[in-house]
Amino acid sequence: MPTLNEAKGKVIELAKRFGWGISREHVATKIFYAIIELGEAGDAWKHREDKEWLKQELNVATEDELTEHVAEELIDTIFYCLNGLYCLDPALDVDKAFDRKWRINLERGRTYVDDREGSTPASHVE
Repeated sequence: MPTLNEAKGKVIELAKRFGWGISREHVATKIFYAIIELGEAGDAWKHREDKEWLKQELNVATEDELTEHVAEELIDTIFYCLNGLYCLDPALDVDKAFDRKWRINLERGRTYVDDREGSTPASHVE
């Protein structure tokens, strides 16, 4: 299992091979592309009970294929985030940044209402 720094290195290996932007001027593009990938994952998940749409639009026919599709879109998001972090600062220690942010969230101890186990956004509509 690679560390985040190792994963960043693997993504940048692809970036250099295929000519993806890796300079600071590309940070906004990487953020935008990550958002698009999240949207694609969300769109597939939103239609998870519409078997006809999934087959027609995504060529997804089974629950396992849907899981794989959504997972790939989420991984694409991680790729763009790691690429963006490199663009921001190639020397950035992503593992250290992750641990720092993890500690901040742990100390906050905050949970949003929709994140609570057993909660769904629809259950909060008035």
